[in-house]
Amino acid sequence: MQEVKLFPTTTGQGWLEMSSHKDHAFNPPEEMRDHYDYLIIGAGYGGYGAVSRLAELHPDAKIAVIEAIKIGNNDSGKNAGFIIDVPHDFGDTGGSTFDDNKMYYKLNTAIIGRMRDTIKSTGVNVDWQDSGKYVCCCHPRSYKMINTEVKDLEKMGVDYKIYEGEELHRRLGTRYYSKALYTAGSTLVNPADVLRGLFTVLPDNVEVFEECPARRIDEGSKLSVTMQNGKVVTADYVIVTGGPFIEQFGIVKNVFCPVLSYGAFTRKLNKEELKDFQGVKPWGCTAGHPAGTTVRFTTDQRIYVRNGFSFNSELTTSHQRIRKAIPKLRKAFENRFPNLRHLNFEFLYGGMINMTLNFRPLMVQKSSNLFASACGEGAGVAKTCMMGHYIAEWISGIESEELNFLRRIAKPCRLPPDPFRTVGARIRLAWEEYNAKQEI
Repeated sequence: MQEVKLFPTTTGQGWLEMSSHKDHAFNPPEEMRDHYDYLIIGAGYGGYGAVSRLAELHPDAKIAVIEAIKIGNNDSGKNAGFIIDVPHDFGDTGGSTFDDNKMYYKLNTAIIGRMRDTIKSTGVNVDWQDSGKYVCCCHPRSYKMINTEVKDLEKMGVDYKIYEGEELHRRLGTRYYSKALYTAGSTLVNPADVLRGLFTVLPDNVEVFEECPARRIDEGSKLSVTMQNGKVVTADYVIVTGGPFIEQFGIVKNVFCPVLSYGAFTRKLNKEELKDFQGVKPWGCTAGHPAGTTVRFTTDQRIYVRNGFSFNSELTTSHQRIRKAIPKLRKAFENRFPNLRHLNFEFLYGGMINMTLNFRPLMVQKSSNLFASACGEGAGVAKTCMMGHYIAEWISGIESEELNFLRRIAKPCRLPPDPFRTVGARIRLAWEEYNAKQEI
């Protein structure tokens, strides 16, 4: 297969710097074996879903998972930290039915429960809060999104609440929003902390290697994976869970439309600055428009904002582009928290959203022993983990209604090649941000 030309890179600082597991030492590279029964490329939530299920199904197998950079500095640790049961936009543009959406909800709930049970049973200390989530609107023209979601929630039998005015202010500590839809089933996390924590408690038959990029995969009776340092590892089965980087191995082509978004954290608020947050519990909200600003009041009492979109076919961003995102992040922060405008941002980052044209995930068998999976939309932590979980069951010969559903639904559209893809993506992103207006 083809040589990898683009590798994951570190793009700013964020959730990893606040993780209690940031200095955990995984297996040193020199301990990497020459052969594994199962090798997973990509130690994000998809890689975790795959390796945790394989270890459970095959306790005597030799299993390894490798990550090109530090675990938690990848895109699984560069998101807003929502693990969502009910997505903020039901379905996709590929023709999902009501039954499809019900299955997504069932699977999201199950995978969140599986992670929660692992955290409880192992006692690993991670930043995980079953806080639910808000969809918040500042302008009446955005209420349409709330009204649409309410209809879907009622049809599915999912509980929700609507908050407005003073009650909403008491819950959030900001008067910027006029109306919000709240659902209780989502979880708020430090995504890098939870990811690293979960990788520390895998069974003994799993070896975890970070900062070990894979350069190519060669097919045969046993797959050969050449590492960037020249070492060659063979495996009976290989699963690639690296989002758009799956294309770098030649497994699929012109499927992903990688969108960069930008996040910023204040320092921890002091006692005086917390006066507006008396009685306010940690919360997170997405905006009443998909291109709007996502906001968190974190468990360690910081304000987090994320907004701004860009497209880069090089699958990364630059320090200059991250700095360029600051004015829009500052405006969103100061509009919502005018009493805190004196605060600078302590951490800034750019993170990639693994979009596909029709928001469908990817789940593919390239050959008899080479598989790949990825999410295809912005509410992807639970879905990415789910795809890895069920691709492990697929390899293991376990048939189920859930696996059949995912194999049917996981059919992303092909994108036009560059330069048409880049031009089209940038026009679409600019249009979405223009329509978002005050929600940014």
